[in-house]
Amino acid sequence: MYKRVKIKKLGRKKTHRESLTQNQLRTLFTNGVLRTTTTKAKVTKGAAQSLLSKIDKKEISVSDRRGLKNSLGSKELMEKALKYVQNEDHGVRIVKVGFRSGDNAELSRVELIGFEGKRKRKVAKKEKDEKDVITKESKVGRKVSKDIKEREVIKSAGGKATKATRKSGERVRTRAGL
Repeated sequence: MYKRVKIKKLGRKKTHRESLTQNQLRTLFTNGVLRTTTTKAKVTKGAAQSLLSKIDKKEISVSDRRGLKNSLGSKELMEKALKYVQNEDHGVRIVKVGFRSGDNAELSRVELIGFEGKRKRKVAKKEKDEKDVITKESKVGRKVSKDIKEREVIKSAGGKATKATRKSGERVRTRAGL
């Protein structure tokens, strides 16, 4: 029973937990976006907000710069973070994305508000030739005509589907289970 424990343990020892948050902070300040589970996202958001509040001052001391470089890992990331804080609009946001397919864990996206960095954009797929579209439409047209014929047979049989009239792979369309 965790009574009055303020930190999230994340099921890890202290050193592992610290390195995890440090790695996530590095990823966050490199890309501007991080996708992880919701509990890890909350921990990362807290760490990022405390880091931003430390460097939000007008003049940063040498010891603060050293601490920032140690936590972010490189001088380039430190400079990027300092440049980011100079923007009027800065902060950390969590957006719930969905659930992971393997273990159904809730996923969230941690974002730096107003971050201008390397964001990967999805490239639009090339348009297909007209021949491919025509063949696909004709196949769909054939499937639709088969479905229409089957429905006409069902209507003539009395309006209800039985196990004999529907295909084995076809999904049931009624609540009764037929």
